[in-house]
Amino acid sequence: MEFRDFGQTGIRLSCVGLGGLLAHCWEGEAGNPPAEEKRRIYLHAAELGINFFDMGYGDEVHIPDELKGPTSEHFFSLKNTTGADELESLVDHHCANLRRDAIDILRVHYHTFVDDEALRTKVAELKQRGKVRSVCLIRHYEADQRAYVHDGPVEEADGDLVIHNFVARHNEMGIEKAGRKGKGVLIMKALGGQYLSWQHKNETDWTGADQETIIHLSPMGESMRHEIDLVHSFTAGPWCDLADPGEPIARTGKALAWVLQNRDVSCSYVAVASVAELDAALEEL
Repeated sequence: MEFRDFGQTGIRLSCVGLGGLLAHCWEGEAGNPPAEEKRRIYLHAAELGINFFDMGYGDEVHIPDELKGPTSEHFFSLKNTTGADELESLVDHHCANLRRDAIDILRVHYHTFVDDEALRTKVAELKQRGKVRSVCLIRHYEADQRAYVHDGPVEEADGDLVIHNFVARHNEMGIEKAGRKGKGVLIMKALGGQYLSWQHKNETDWTGADQETIIHLSPMGESMRHEIDLVHSFTAGPWCDLADPGEPIARTGKALAWVLQNRDVSCSYVAVASVAELDAALEEL
């Protein structure tokens, strides 16, 4: 396993991190694996050298005790889901679950961070008090991505969580600017997100498909229509071009390896529903 610096924070992450949504196979149609399989995924990830784990989606309750406690061997990120008044309680709750004194990386939506002065002040206070080691801004929404590409990273933050994959490269300029400024870069949607199965992504003829095709093929159906523009931007594309000659479907490991060839990337999350899927994702590293 390769390890890379998360900006200038002193945190050195495995180049692949385990996403918090273990219930979503590539990231789509597998359903919810049982608790014992989630435990096996966490422990197998650690055995393979993964030292970075995401929380805040419900699956963090399955983090094995073996990975908890005050150690420098494992790192955890947490997504903020509250306002300034509730943030410290959220951090304390997850620290108690981990049996630790601090969250390594607190993730906050970019637009919330820049627009909510009270939240920004509270984040700075928690960093100063040592309850949060670093802050990462989530560039999920299209306006937040445009700001990243145009302006680059925010000075007060330590890094960004960015959409980037083989078919969605529109954030490359922002990633390059982050590299020049010494900021961390975490990657989401490396496999195209949870909206379509990996097979559908590879077998669909994207030259003739449109947004309605995604809605039709996705198990989420009409429920995703309100964000179909965003989903289409990082899901639709020639995933099959990653396949070796004679392969009907590209290996997921090829997609992850493509993302990690960018040296400005600190780490890419991957969400899996089984130990076998985790092994497949890492086979090209």
